[in-house]
Amino acid sequence: MQRLGRGILKFFIIFLLVIDLYPIIWLILSSFKTSAEFIKPMFTLPESLYLDNYTVAIEQANLGVLFKNTLIVTVVSIIFVWIFSSTAAFAVTKMKWKGSNLALLYLTMGMFIPAFVLLLPQFLLLQQTHLLNSLLGLIVVFSCTSLSMAFYLLTGFYKYLPDEILEAAVIDGCDIYRCFFKIVIPLSLNGFVTVIMLTFVGIWNDLLISQTFVSSNENKMLQVGLASFIDDRGNREWGPTFATICAAIVPTLALYLILNRKIIDGLSAGAVKG
Repeated sequence: MQRLGRGILKFFIIFLLVIDLYPIIWLILSSFKTSAEFIKPMFTLPESLYLDNYTVAIEQANLGVLFKNTLIVTVVSIIFVWIFSSTAAFAVTKMKWKGSNLALLYLTMGMFIPAFVLLLPQFLLLQQTHLLNSLLGLIVVFSCTSLSMAFYLLTGFYKYLPDEILEAAVIDGCDIYRCFFKIVIPLSLNGFVTVIMLTFVGIWNDLLISQTFVSSNENKMLQVGLASFIDDRGNREWGPTFATICAAIVPTLALYLILNRKIIDGLSAGAVKG
């Protein structure tokens, strides 16, 4: 009976895995099909690796510029989010000072505010500071909107770092800065990886913010360019459309496959007392 239950569980897991992976595999295979092959049933494999779809996508969708803009905004925003969230979470959870609970409440409140509610005040603020329609403006907005979630995750992670280690380091002569850089950061790598990955996915896949605050072609981000390309050519050029979509999702999938173990450990670390 126990063996039967395990067999059913394995079958259910494999079934869910196939359901999750099939759309991705189908999308990748479809990006290598010629226009004539899309007339055939959707389950057929491509006759060859037709790379012209990617050539058309790079030239017509301007993928080079879109990737550059998205990469710059994403990387710089992640750096700011990591610096501010890691230091603020450390100050709130491991340092005793008046008002720490109020700071914790204030910094986590941003998680409960819908993104579209902030669009108008953010737009006016960027307009007044002359940051509208610029990569710097996007970096400011993404850094601020991603900070609350990163801060919340790291506070949950820091709470279960042993205080005895920090106390021993202080007794040995470490100041607060050396404690943070020499002890907290090495012990918190899984939490940092989780924050970086979630921030990366949120910024890389964003359409609402980047479409609202940027209108010039030279500063557009990947998802905005992808949406424009699909609107223009999606109904008649399926191959380049699928190639463009693949180019947009592959970095996220690759990063998750590389870091998935640390991400899982980081998400579960705050829920289990060590």
